[in-house]
Amino acid sequence: MNRPAHQHGFALPTLMLMLSLASIAALLAMRNVWVNEQLLNAEADQQRTQQKAEAVLPLALADILGASTPNAGGATPQLRHTAGDVTQTHAFFPSSQTEYDLLRKRLGVNTCSAGICAPNALASSAAQASYWRAQIATAMQVSAVDSTDGDNTAGYWVEVFPQTNNSAFVYRITALANGVRPGSTTVLQALWVRNTATSSSGQWRSWHLLHD
Repeated sequence: MNRPAHQHGFALPTLMLMLSLASIAALLAMRNVWVNEQLLNAEADQQRTQQKAEAVLPLALADILGASTPNAGGATPQLRHTAGDVTQTHAFFPSSQTEYDLLRKRLGVNTCSAGICAPNALASSAAQASYWRAQIATAMQVSAVDSTDGDNTAGYWVEVFPQTNNSAFVYRITALANGVRPGSTTVLQALWVRNTATSSSGQWRSWHLLHD
């Protein structure tokens, strides 16, 4: 018995429709694979960037204690721990209230210079990552020796705060690290409290990532 002629006419459109659906499914699958790969790469870069920012903290602490040779644009490590005379204008880590007052006078309205800061007060904006990204020109840049991604891919600031009824200082360290991917940046802050004004020992009091 012969099949009606119109049944043969449905075969080709049906086949084309199934092929189209299969092509769409394949494209969607490839797109999902690509999206997942991009997400994994972004996550890996973010984790690597955070690890780099974490590695900056001990470098900043070594700078505070005078145990490092930072890339200070030609300044020697000794200058970062010596106020110098009235003709000098460099930023330095103070060891007394008198030196702290001198540091603030030298910094003026700039607040920070070469990664050393003496803010007048705790500004709420300083708890946002965007604030520090905008201040990158005043950071202490980490050299390629201490950064896996080369020069100027990480930096830090050390805000110096005097303690009430105590000769020691509190140091708020902000570390910034840039990732390989465009726009990938991690900013974190930590507090380090010195036991005495000239002691090389102290305690870490806090650690947190900054966001906007």
